[in-house]
Amino acid sequence: MSKSKYRIEYKGELGRLDRVLVAELAESLACSRSQVERWIEQGRVTVDGQQVLKPAFKVESAAIIELSSVEEPTTTLQPLELSLEILFEDKHLLVINKPHGLSMHPGAGNATHTLANAVVGHVGKVQLQVGEANRPGIVHRLDKDTTGIVVVAKSTVVHAALSKQFAERSIDRRYWALVFSTPRSVRAIQQQDQGEVQAPIGRHPTNRKIMAITEQGRPSLTRWRVLERFSHGTLLECVLQSGRTHQIRVHMTSIGSPLIGDKSYGDLSNLPKGLKDASTDFGRQALHAATLSFIHPISSEQLTFSAPLPQDFKALVELFRTSH
Repeated sequence: MSKSKYRIEYKGELGRLDRVLVAELAESLACSRSQVERWIEQGRVTVDGQQVLKPAFKVESAAIIELSSVEEPTTTLQPLELSLEILFEDKHLLVINKPHGLSMHPGAGNATHTLANAVVGHVGKVQLQVGEANRPGIVHRLDKDTTGIVVVAKSTVVHAALSKQFAERSIDRRYWALVFSTPRSVRAIQQQDQGEVQAPIGRHPTNRKIMAITEQGRPSLTRWRVLERFSHGTLLECVLQSGRTHQIRVHMTSIGSPLIGDKSYGDLSNLPKGLKDASTDFGRQALHAATLSFIHPISSEQLTFSAPLPQDFKALVELFRTSH
């Protein structure tokens, strides 16, 4: 595994060091903001010859930034033979309809059965030396039990360009969510046909396994639109203007409309027994990444992909539609 050094003569406007590095390195080294934060905190970054340990450090124009001892990504993931539903593929990228129950990349207790392993199995290790070593090609994430569309890069240039589109929020991501409601409530989703939730999201202060709205969180914005109303549920289209962990789940719970089937957020105890049982049997949050639209980094073509609701999700919606 080789190590590299990078020297940047920054000519932009005043900005955060972590964001500046991600943008400046885009063409030479595909890296996520979390990677850059880690390198800064490890002491690998200097600004005008002085070591900087804070990702939020403000960088001025004409600064010289140096990043040293960066390991180039080499995946060691074991290939997984798994039939993927591929919506689009060329030599630059893959667009996949992810099933539920499949994590994006290895984590505690799961080193082999992930989308990243399956992509390595499909594309091959040599062709996928891009991004972080344990998540090659992965540009963005869906929760393990969220279904729908994800895009995977096959090269450093494409990974960097797609990461930039996500960072600049120019990629259009639309989710379908089935959320809780009751016949006579005054929840926002029952008083309005559309709206938004703008609230910062960070780790829950006492339960580190979940997220919460917290003053120390990162700015987050979710826009929602009613697709169909039922007596005890509402089908929404949610558009992400930021990409925080569990964002839709946290934001919808904050306005009194947790996702059906979500075991981590919200209280669904007031559902009628039949719907409550169906929600439990469904076994996951009712959330589906339905549409993804972006500019192809090489051809500059606008690409838009849609994935229908999985059959069990459609059946759950139909049950809510016919229950009174």
